[in-house]
Amino acid sequence: MSVALATFCSFAVAALWGANIGAFYPILEVTVGGRSIQEWIQTEIDEQATAIADIQQRLEENAAQRQLPNVEPKQLIVLNNAKLELERAHAIHAAQSKSYLKMQPWLNRFVPRDPFNTIALIVGALVGSTLLRHIFLISNDLLVGRVALDISRSLRNQIFSRALYLDRATFARQGNASFVTVIVHTTEMLSVGIMNTLGAAVREPLKLIACLVGAAMICWRLLLMSIIIAPICGFMLYFVTKRIKTVSRRVLDRSTGFHEVLLESLENIQTIQAFQTEKLEQGRFESATLLMKKFGLKFLFLTSLSKPIIEFLGIGMLGTTIIGGAYLVLNEETHILGIMICQQPLSPSALLVFFGMLIGISDPLRKLSSVYSTVYAGTVAADQIYPLLDRCSEIRDPAEPKTPSSPHRMLKVDGVSFAYHAGQNIINDINVEIPFGSTIAIIGSNGSGKSTLINLLCRFYDPTDGRLVVDGVDYREMLVSDVRSRIAMVNQQTELFNDTVAYNIRYGTPDATDEEVEAAARRAHAHEFITTMLSAGYETRVGRNGSSLSGGQRQRIALARALLCNPEILILDEATSQIDMQSEQLIRDSLSQVRGERTTIIITHREKLLELADRVFEIVGGQMVERPHLSHRAA
Repeated sequence: MSVALATFCSFAVAALWGANIGAFYPILEVTVGGRSIQEWIQTEIDEQATAIADIQQRLEENAAQRQLPNVEPKQLIVLNNAKLELERAHAIHAAQSKSYLKMQPWLNRFVPRDPFNTIALIVGALVGSTLLRHIFLISNDLLVGRVALDISRSLRNQIFSRALYLDRATFARQGNASFVTVIVHTTEMLSVGIMNTLGAAVREPLKLIACLVGAAMICWRLLLMSIIIAPICGFMLYFVTKRIKTVSRRVLDRSTGFHEVLLESLENIQTIQAFQTEKLEQGRFESATLLMKKFGLKFLFLTSLSKPIIEFLGIGMLGTTIIGGAYLVLNEETHILGIMICQQPLSPSALLVFFGMLIGISDPLRKLSSVYSTVYAGTVAADQIYPLLDRCSEIRDPAEPKTPSSPHRMLKVDGVSFAYHAGQNIINDINVEIPFGSTIAIIGSNGSGKSTLINLLCRFYDPTDGRLVVDGVDYREMLVSDVRSRIAMVNQQTELFNDTVAYNIRYGTPDATDEEVEAAARRAHAHEFITTMLSAGYETRVGRNGSSLSGGQRQRIALARALLCNPEILILDEATSQIDMQSEQLIRDSLSQVRGERTTIIITHREKLLELADRVFEIVGGQMVERPHLSHRAA
């Protein structure tokens, strides 16, 4: 609806633009001749009637000459061509006479007979139509802006949603910086391009067409002669457009690099300050911004180059018309270099209005030159955005999903192998059965594949070979949401949101009551420090990624969040590796309390946590080997 209304407003602006210029013709006729509009139109009707009568007489003479018995073939051809020209002229004069006759009753009824009053009325109408044109213009800008902002908002939402639902492998290949660039910079380019396309790129050509039509009604052959340089300008614009597209793509690429350096530096600010590498990072950032500046300058040069080309087209048309039109009027000619330009000599008033129409063309041309580059930059942005939106996650739901019982009875890792890169397996042919309610611990050196196995259990990736099975149902036969809803995880690097403690505990279970939140916090041994050490208790904001909390406090809030979900499978991935012994003991006590209520998988090297496990496995060389339990060794 908004697009349709904006298009209507564009047509209205264009029509009023041409009508305003055309209105000067009767003003000039009245001013120059000192006649009223009624006298002027009656004169035009009389002149058209005289011209029609003269043409009819000449047609009769032509017919008589063609019927002579001794007419030679060559002379007959000349007479036939003359007949066609006369018939064409007769049709033009007849159409003009008909239009004047239709206008005459309206002019006699509504237009004053005094010349001065007539001019005053026309000027008043011009002022009114100009005001109306600007109302349509403002409406057009608002409607187009609304459409562009709706589209950019929708695209940003879709891109963000695509990023959230992409599988981890595809997301890693795309990268955070790429998504930030597309969501912020590329979408903005597309939004500006849409606004200019639906706004100036539609409205200004319509204004141009209105003026071209007006000029053609006065003398279409003279108009044709005036646009002789258009193909040259068109070729130059085509060349500039290709360059603009190339440079726009490079600007977007450099923008991705810029965001990558920016995000990486700010996210690792502690490491940068600890190793005193501020100057190094400042140099990287300055290099990224310098590259953006270089390509930005190229883009500015090309966009500025399009302006003189388009304006040269307008000036060239006007200059050609001035020379040709002046020759026709001053010499009262109808031909230039033997080529017929008009049926009858142009009047000074008609030529001045013709000039006015061409000057009216120059304004939309000038405005088009300023939006030309942004429209093409928008097309480049669209080329970047839509392939990303078309990209599908490699982790998909099946067409006919199966749903195991809840809670499940057995989780089975059946011959699972996985490689991030082809031919470089991280884990090989792992087989293990984990009954519901059991607690297992997984140990191994850094890079052995512990976290990779956890990523597979959470279905962030699918195995290269083998399968993960819940009660006989392959993960790939289940809905992704069904798999992940059964699992809660506490990571080594705790991820909290810059909101309240209650919000972070409730994050996986938004419908949980305050009582349930507090109960989960008590089970995670977090309630005491929340109520005694935090200024606003559960309503205390934790800062970005929990920056206002200690490591142990963050881990206990993360554990409370996981427990509140009441998962069938609880995974702790080195959850106590960076916290003090007291916090670890509290987390161990929490796990002891929920032991047997769910399957618990612990990745750790802390002996106290290993004591909670029913079985301990070690990943060595990509293989999963069961080790004797610590309590057994102690015995």
